Amino acid sequence: MTRFAYSAPASIAEAAERLSAPGARAMGGGTDILPQLQRGIRPADEVVDLRGAVPAGVLAAAQGIRIGAATRVADVARDPDVGARFAVLAEAAAAVASPQLREMGTVAGNLCQAVRCWYFRHPDLTCWLRGGDTCYAQIGDHRKHGLEPGDCISVAPSDLAAALLALDAVVTTNRREAFPLADLYRKASAEDRSTIALEQGELITAVTVPRPPEASAYVRAGERAAWSFALCGVAAARFDGEVRMAAIGVSNLPRLLDPADPLAGLPGLEMTGWKRRLLSTLAQDARTAVS
Repeated sequence: MTRFAYSAPASIAEAAERLSAPGARAMGGGTDILPQLQRGIRPADEVVDLRGAVPAGVLAAAQGIRIGAATRVADVARDPDVGARFAVLAEAAAAVASPQLREMGTVAGNLCQAVRCWYFRHPDLTCWLRGGDTCYAQIGDHRKHGLEPGDCISVAPSDLAAALLALDAVVTTNRREAFPLADLYRKASAEDRSTIALEQGELITAVTVPRPPEASAYVRAGERAAWSFALCGVAAARFDGEVRMAAIGVSNLPRLLDPADPLAGLPGLEMTGWKRRLLSTLAQDARTAVS
């Protein structure tokens, strides 16, 4: 593991100042960043622990809820109001990783976690997403990768992102107020290989779901029930008779789907054609659950 400094600021202002340094990286529960540092993936000069700086907890907000960035995933899963009115979010939170990791991981950390591509996380490779010239998945084994061609074919792994995207959630940072969750993500480019659209010194403070849906559900498929990231996950929420649907595990970013044609724009790659059938089945299951 590379050596790095550790800080635990007590305020958002102090956290933002520390994260403005070029070598600083944010930490929530540490379930993703610490394994990265152990393997030498995207090293840090300083790890900034945000749990004492940003809010935690699920609070009522007009018709909806406001979730503090430092809220543990497990607390979202067992919150009675979330379970009663936002089933898709409770189900997605309960599906994250394992019970131990849900007790540590935070909402903001889950939304901003790095991809699970084995080439990205290999200590001896520098793939395109980490600043190299080659997406090794495209010339190697990419059975669990995306359905969309591009410079990188890794997939968005956050169960919470699918649920919150279907719920039309908005994100608040120390610099921006209430922007759509979809805008938290961006396509990586040659100039900026990150898929998270936060500037240096910017951090998530809360996520707000404006109103409850009439019905909602999250369905996923993984190799195991625990310690297994979704091969594909689909969230659906019905508002005023119309269904919003979102997926993870199929492209670089959490993706809104057309409920009438969930496979649109996702042609599949050499080894991932099977995922089209999986996505189609899960999308049908999710739609049926909210009908």
